[in-house]
Amino acid sequence: MEENREMLELLTKIHKTNRLQAIISSILCVFALAAAVCCIVIFASVYEMLPQLNEIIGQMEVVLGNLEQTTQQLAALDLQSMVQDVDALVATGQQSLEQTMAKLDTIDLETLNRAIKDLAAVIEPLARFFNAFS
Repeated sequence: MEENREMLELLTKIHKTNRLQAIISSILCVFALAAAVCCIVIFASVYEMLPQLNEIIGQMEVVLGNLEQTTQQLAALDLQSMVQDVDALVATGQQSLEQTMAKLDTIDLETLNRAIKDLAAVIEPLARFFNAFS
């Protein structure tokens, strides 16, 4: 009779432990799912900005190519031609710079910053939770 009671107590403890593990596993799954959703949102925001960044980089490469060509031409010209070419270079550089600045202004940095803060807010409780078991 005593053995049955001890066996019942052990089985009850095992059952409680299993329930606690199931609850902890469920909580971890919810946190992992929330973190995954936040990551997807952030990656989607960054993915939407990639074409704009690629276009800006392309324009910067064009500007650098123009500067390189102009520098080579200026080295081969006399002083009067050089002054005329510098004037043209300034006009072209200013136009390219204005176009590049217009593209940079279209990037929605506020949305990107908000997405990063949201991700940090989700990951911070997870870090504290896992640090509790360390």
